[in-house]
Amino acid sequence: MGRQFASLVDHWEDPAVWSTERVAPHKQFDCWRDFVIDAHLHWSIQPIRCERFPAFIRQGRFEGFRVTHLTAGQGGIVGTRGSHEIAQDSEALYNLIYVAEGSICLVIDGTELLLTPGKMALWDSARPMKFITGEGLRQITFAVPQRHLQLSLPRADDFVGRQIDATGGLSRLFVNHLISLDASFGELPQSDAGHVLHASVELLASTLSARAEWPAGRAGVLVLQGIMAHINRHLDDPELSTKRVAAACGITERHLHRLFQRADMTAAAWVRRQRLDRCRHDLRASGTAHLSITQIAYRWGFGDSSSFSKIFKREFAISPREYRGARPLQGAER
Repeated sequence: MGRQFASLVDHWEDPAVWSTERVAPHKQFDCWRDFVIDAHLHWSIQPIRCERFPAFIRQGRFEGFRVTHLTAGQGGIVGTRGSHEIAQDSEALYNLIYVAEGSICLVIDGTELLLTPGKMALWDSARPMKFITGEGLRQITFAVPQRHLQLSLPRADDFVGRQIDATGGLSRLFVNHLISLDASFGELPQSDAGHVLHASVELLASTLSARAEWPAGRAGVLVLQGIMAHINRHLDDPELSTKRVAAACGITERHLHRLFQRADMTAAAWVRRQRLDRCRHDLRASGTAHLSITQIAYRWGFGDSSSFSKIFKREFAISPREYRGARPLQGAER
């Protein structure tokens, strides 16, 4: 891609839109194809004949996460990801694609999946796949580093390639959140971006579980969402326990454990992961650079710094001190 087209947004606080109107008509499709590859990892996209190609792309990135809003006026565009394209990627992402207008056909593991307005699906950048666009496509994609979604949804692979109706219930709530994220996330300070994205991943995990695995159990999912929200509000409480959480949410401790088991995790492990993720964010955030590692550990409910350091290293294969010094703090990068 030429240097004049190389500035997709790298920081959420500076959102921008790239449109094919910026280039000569005969170059529009080729430039759009280059931007799609930059936004969605490597693809082999077949050339098409057209006098002009009206389209735009808006993307924001933050610590491996991406939100991409993309249009393509012409149908019949074919893109494939095989072993050659996958080998060129430096990271593995889960991509939740939501279709707002038009249509797109995905071919994942040999199965065709037609997404029309109000439908969404998860695709895995580490798997071969193919897409074919319909006329007037408008889509929003939420890309999540695989390790982040797997923390909240260990069986995330099981949900790849399943069509989800996003016109009601929890899935509609997620779509509303995704649209808001696409439109206004850039207005948030970087110190808040990590927390917002963490909440987005939790909502995505619950949405996938609810629609794809618990078709008759939406009430249970909503209860679990309420429990998770309560826990997130009290992560800084070192006395937080499953017994206290259950009592605060008006259920028995046994029922609380059953709800988490249906989501393929334990309550205690989920609490620990949330605390570790908050600490990991604060270790890199410019807004908490003045805090010591011990203060950050206490801030998120860990009882002592020694235990925190051992747990952190076991989970992330790096010590808190090494992690903090690995690269510049957020807010200093440009």
